[in-house]
Amino acid sequence: MANGKKVALVFGASGISGWAVTKNLLSYPTVTTFDRVIGLMHRPRPITESGLPQDPRLELYSGVDLRTELETVKRQMRERIPNLDQVTHVYYLAYSNATAYTEHVMRIKDINKQMTYNAVHATDSLCLQLQFLVLQTGTNNYGVAVFQHMDKIEIKPPLREDNPRIPSPYGDEIFYYDQVDLIKEAAKGKSWKWCEVRPDQIVGFVPDVTSMNFVEPLALYLALYRFVNGPGASVNFPGTKTNFTYKFTDSSQDLISKSEIYLSVVQPEHSNGEAFNIADTDLPGSWSAKWPILAKYFGLKGAGPGEMGWENLEEWWNEHQDDYRRMCNAYCLEHRLLPHSSWIFLKAGFTLLDRNREMSLDKIRGVGFKEEIPVGEGYLIAFDRIAEAKLIPSQRAL
Repeated sequence: MANGKKVALVFGASGISGWAVTKNLLSYPTVTTFDRVIGLMHRPRPITESGLPQDPRLELYSGVDLRTELETVKRQMRERIPNLDQVTHVYYLAYSNATAYTEHVMRIKDINKQMTYNAVHATDSLCLQLQFLVLQTGTNNYGVAVFQHMDKIEIKPPLREDNPRIPSPYGDEIFYYDQVDLIKEAAKGKSWKWCEVRPDQIVGFVPDVTSMNFVEPLALYLALYRFVNGPGASVNFPGTKTNFTYKFTDSSQDLISKSEIYLSVVQPEHSNGEAFNIADTDLPGSWSAKWPILAKYFGLKGAGPGEMGWENLEEWWNEHQDDYRRMCNAYCLEHRLLPHSSWIFLKAGFTLLDRNREMSLDKIRGVGFKEEIPVGEGYLIAFDRIAEAKLIPSQRAL
């Protein structure tokens, strides 16, 4: 495709990050920047059910299994995606936690490393006009979620992109390092450029049920809590006391996706080969500031943590399933079946990530990306989307 036209390919378009990137590629930085937006999803889903805009430029495909061999991936991509040679920009946002609760963490590392290798080398081979590749990693670059070695890893915020890698053996499970290294190697001598983007725990919503979305189970819990206890009820912060006061910088899905598009389209020369932190705002916030904001959305009063620290939200949820069914009937909501893994992911965020981990945004500000979302507002945007999907009552209905 000539004349400067751009075509985007998104790996992981059904995930919380890939869904947001796919959506924003259709309108950011302008509504005409991309001529085609191709989303690869794990399971087939029509655009009408994807929650994505009804745009003729959008194409969704499934049936590409990144966990197979490279030649198989290339064959599947050729068979399913027309005109692959037109692709100019690739956003790698796929992730597998399929073994997260059943196998050793190093198995997850191996799976994700192989998936990334296949995606990078397949696009390098098939996308003949490739200009830029974006890899999204996260703050575990700094070791914030290496739970088995937390006592061995010192976190010194604000976290900066030039911090050294966590040394072996404590950083051995961090597959981000392997992903970056294999992209560096693949890019040698090539005309295409690349960068890495590092958000923190992602605030957002995606129509598909995913264990990586802690906001949806939290929203369902708060909505049902309001239904059971009534307006104005006090709701305790469900995490630990230390978790309530530590500071971090939220990373909302839309802002993350816009930063990735900005770096790859607006500043490709300055971002090439670089890593960038991304968060909603330079100003860190604690749950003590955010929890009342979230509770107020549901007409509740946000209180601090109880004496027990973590409150078992999954157990409470299961005990109130009759109430949940009544709430769904009262507000014409879609009944959602949340997997156990969703509650585990939520619990981890409220109990284990209990150290200050705010990020410096000096680097991304230095290349001109200035967009911000006020502290706590990213959750309200996600709640609105969850309400639009008819999973919780709208604020107007409460």
